[in-house]
Order: sequence, then C-alpha cells, then structure tokens
Amino acid sequence: MTAESILNSRAARVTMVMSALFGTTGVILVFLPRWLEVERALSGAEIGAVLSLAQFARILTGPAIAYWADGASDRGTPLKYVSVAAVIAYAAFFFIAHSFWQLLVLGFIALSLTQALTPLIEAATLRATAQGKLSYGVARGIGSFAFIVANIVGGVLISGFGLGAVVIWVLSGLALVVATSWLGLKHDPPLVQTRAARRGAIGELLRNRRFVILIIACGLIQSAHGFYYGFSTIVWRGQGISPEMVGILWGFGVAIEIAFLFSLPFIERRVSSEALILMGAAGGIARWLAMGFAPLGFALWPLQALHALSFAAAHVGAMRLVHREAAEHSATMAQTLYAALSAGVLMGCSTLLSGYLYDHVGARGYWAMAALCVIGGGLAILLLQPRKRVPATPQP
Repeated sequence: MTAESILNSRAARVTMVMSALFGTTGVILVFLPRWLEVERALSGAEIGAVLSLAQFARILTGPAIAYWADGASDRGTPLKYVSVAAVIAYAAFFFIAHSFWQLLVLGFIALSLTQALTPLIEAATLRATAQGKLSYGVARGIGSFAFIVANIVGGVLISGFGLGAVVIWVLSGLALVVATSWLGLKHDPPLVQTRAARRGAIGELLRNRRFVILIIACGLIQSAHGFYYGFSTIVWRGQGISPEMVGILWGFGVAIEIAFLFSLPFIERRVSSEALILMGAAGGIARWLAMGFAPLGFALWPLQALHALSFAAAHVGAMRLVHREAAEHSATMAQTLYAALSAGVLMGCSTLLSGYLYDHVGARGYWAMAALCVIGGGLAILLLQPRKRVPATPQP
C-alpha cells in the first residue's frame, strides 16, 4: 500500500474534515467560556446555561439529523449543509448577540450545529477506516493533533491580540470545515433500507439492554468533564496562569491522548473494550478528586496526562462497543444516540451544575465530577461478559 493511495483514500479525506472540525472545537471548548465571561460579562451560572442548552437539545436534534443522514442518497450531505449553517449561526452569535437572552438563543443554535457535526464525522470515520487503508486510532489521533494546535496557537493569539482572536479562529475554522467537506468528500451512499427500518432503528437500539447500559455508563464518565470543559480555563486564569500556558496544558492532555490512540493496536490486543471504559472511570475519579484541590505547578502535568484515561480510553471503548452492538443499518443512529445522551443530556446537566458550583465553591466543583465517574464506573461493571465455565475433565 503506497503513501499516495492512503492520501487519496476516503479515510484520508474524512480525516481532513475531522481535523478542520476538531481544530475549531479546540478553541470553542477552551476559550469560549472565557470570552463569554470577559466580552459579555456573564456569571458562571449564565455561562453554564449558554453552554448547556444546546447539549440538552441534542436528544432531539441529534436523532433527527441522524435519521436524515441514514436516508440521504449521499450520507455526506447533512454534514455539508450543517457546516454551512454553523458558519452563519456563529457569525450571528459573535456579532449580534450581546444580552444574556440573545446569547442563550443564538448560542443554542450555533452550538447545536457544531455538536451535530461530531457524530456525523465519527460515523463517517468508522466507515472509512473499516476499509483498512488508515486505522481509526491514527485518524482520530490526527484529529486530536489538530485540537492541540488550536489549544496552543489559540492561546498564543489570545495572549497577543486579545479574546477577539476567538471570533476570527472559530469562523475561519468552520469555513475550513465547509471547504474540506464540500470539496473533499466523495459520494457516500447509504444502505438500501426503508423508512420503516430507519424509524425502527431507535426502538431496536433502546431495546438492547447492553446498549442502554453502555450509553448511560459512558455518558456519565464523559459528562464528568463538564466542569473541566466549561470552567478549567476560568479557574486557571483566576489562579494567574497565562493564556499561553492554559493552551499548553490543554494541548498536553490531548498529546497524551494522541499517544494513547496511536498505541491502540497494541493496547486493544491486550485490553477489552469493557476494560477500557473501566480504566476511563478510574482515571476520571483520580483526576477530578485531585483537581478539586486547585493544584498549581508540576502537579497539573500528570493530572492532564490522565486525559488519556478519563476521556480517550472511555471514548474508544464506547465507540468500539457502540459499533459492535448496532447493526449496520442503524450505525449512524447509534452514534447519535450515544452523543445525544453522553454529550447531550448528561453533559448538559453536568455543565449547568458546574456553573452553579463554580459560583459557589470554585474548583471544588470537580469533586462532583468524580462522583459521576464513580456511578458510571459502577454501571460499566455490568458490561463485563461473564467467563464461560469450562467443564472439568472427568477423572478415570
């Protein structure tokens, strides 16, 4: 297999779109809460409300877009149109919205659109990498590298030019998503299936006990990142950490995640998907308990390294099990239901709670996140397959 054939493959083209999207969310996740605090003077509770409303709505918007994607003559069409709508929505959010209610409404639209892109690109990546020219771990690692670049370069630009750099970066990044999806993605035909089959996909998935346990357990583990995503930058800036160092800290955590993803072939030969989820829960418990003490200095580096467990291990385990538990005709719907719950309802609750916690207890809000990991890990134990008993050989 030549390098040219890999670069011209469907997997490489999808990875290009993923990188553009993750390079945009790398600034949205890290610096948008700070932009809302400084440029729009919102409180922690108000920031939590703006960030969480779109997450709650994913339980409706996600399945609707997945239903559209599974029935489209080209499964890349929803991704292309949603990316265009996202550019328009973020432009309105940044330049028109000033009051809390305007930010809440336009933020809901803008964040809903970018959040809808993630399961679409995840499903496309799993399909494309199944052809074997590029592994899922490598493709996801490249996307995560783009996220790191956004963390670090975004922090440098904000330090030099102010928080207005957030606006330019996000709009430029989304424009790149539009360009790469419209110009790079080839026709991606769906499976031939009836509307009744697509409508039945949700019921089929929700009747699968393991699938329901999976999305709740992993949803709790991933939603435990709510305080980190929404308020870590604000906490660190309040402790005197510079924007550049905030970006580097975020980038370091994702760099360790990339190393983990690139090591997946080795890891997955030795560790089951269910065990990866349990490792993610354990890493999250340790990480969030320690972060609740608002550490500074060297202690932050090993805690950021735990991102490889608290996020990456749990995410990969979940993606593998979601792909395994869902039939091909409901693959996109399965990805979307998982995202709608984990990054939607549960993350929305976590983010809303985090805003309240930040206003009242500061960094100690991380301890509530550790509790979510405890519950999620407990549920994940139910996913472990019982060992088959081997009958004893009768003695002569």
